[in-house]
Amino acid sequence: MNRSTPKDRNIGKKVAFYREHRGLSQKELAAKLQTVGCDMTSEMVWKAEHGRRNLSIFEIDKLVEVLHVDYNALFAQD
Repeated sequence: MNRSTPKDRNIGKKVAFYREHRGLSQKELAAKLQTVGCDMTSEMVWKAEHGRRNLSIFEIDKLVEVLHVDYNALFAQD
């Protein structure tokens, strides 16, 4: 069976899609994440969206919470 890694699944691009779908800037998303205890800056959000930074499980949990998406939406294959 051929399995793809999370990096191959473009999680960052999906975060960007759902962020934009919610009408949030990277700065606004970072602020929302900080209100739920996730210390991400807008620069960290940019890096994650562009594949320059890996996301921790904790950060993914908080992104799912703030963006109101299901885990499957972020991890589904393209």
